Amino acid sequence: MAAQSASIPLRFQRAELEAKADLTAEGRALLGKIAHPERLVGALVDSGNRRDAVYALALMLPHRQAVWWACMAARVLPDLERRKQDLAAVSWAERWVQGGASADAERAGELANACDPDFAPAWVATAAYWSGPSIAPRGQQAVPPAPHLPGVAARIALLLLSQDPALAGRIALGDWLEIGLALMSGGNGSQAQAELRGRLAVLKPAGQ
Repeated sequence: MAAQSASIPLRFQRAELEAKADLTAEGRALLGKIAHPERLVGALVDSGNRRDAVYALALMLPHRQAVWWACMAARVLPDLERRKQDLAAVSWAERWVQGGASADAERAGELANACDPDFAPAWVATAAYWSGPSIAPRGQQAVPPAPHLPGVAARIALLLLSQDPALAGRIALGDWLEIGLALMSGGNGSQAQAELRGRLAVLKPAGQ
């Protein structure tokens, strides 16, 4: 995903966030007071509620950026290259981000179904699938996915990544936020990802 130079328009639907973002009571209170997406994320961060900042931003980013956020985070997994089905799922989600083809979204959905849903790569690919034009089986009448679904899948991916045995104890949910903030600002997240990799490299896995 190429870098951009300006912030991107966010999807800000208060009713959708209230119903689908799974915010805490504190987060919902801020949502009721703030009608500007960047300011909402900033207020959540300033209040120390990085969890809600991640959850809200996952739904507010355009689908392409939300999927890319999940892809960038999944690429931090140190053992991803050895997890062939997971690698294929993440790679096809990346392919959808780069091209946006409906066939790539459909293939991402097939690969998601082949992965363990208890691990993030299944949800990375699901985010791409739910960003496509239809979630109906091929040959049937199109059923457009609800607009909040890609963000929900990306959010689940980020949450599961923070619990992945390859990262557990070294990465918290809020640590993914910098990548999302970079995407919100029009970047491609690569610098934030590199900084996260650097921090991860100096932390020993739990139990060592």
